[in-house]
Amino acid sequence: MKIMYLIAAFIFIFCSLKVDAKSTHEIRSAFLYQMAKLIDFPEQKNKNATRFCFYDLNHGPGAILNKNNKLKIRGKPIEIIKIDISDPFRELSKRCDITYIDETKEDDILSAWTDTIALNMVTVGESIEFLEGGGIASLVQEGSKIRLYINRQEVAQHNFKVLSRLLAVSKFYPD
Repeated sequence: MKIMYLIAAFIFIFCSLKVDAKSTHEIRSAFLYQMAKLIDFPEQKNKNATRFCFYDLNHGPGAILNKNNKLKIRGKPIEIIKIDISDPFRELSKRCDITYIDETKEDDILSAWTDTIALNMVTVGESIEFLEGGGIASLVQEGSKIRLYINRQEVAQHNFKVLSRLLAVSKFYPD
């Protein structure tokens, strides 16, 4: 029965993708979009949009989602926001629901956030080290596949709720 549930979850997530995923950036952008559908953010009913924040809107997942900005989550549009490394973390936590940090910036950004991680924002990186540094989720490339890892300890300390359908298709850190 659990296997049937997992298969159904995979089909639900990956068959409803709005992006024809080919490159790692396209796959990561599709994961981010689908993740947002399976996370209940605080006061989500009062928000006008689900807000994705990226440091780069010209390349990577941020560029792809920015081109597909007519996508909706729970009937509300997505909003793509470009942020800067110098933006204070507390300000980002007010502006962003999901903040994506590519592997080239993970060390610089997470070290500054160590004790200030907001309780309402999902931080998504690209490596296991990102999770070790306190990140919430990571889209890790393993061979030719991208796998979603979730940091159980960090999720338990935050105000958003990760739905079981997302947990069913995730790997966990630490195991």
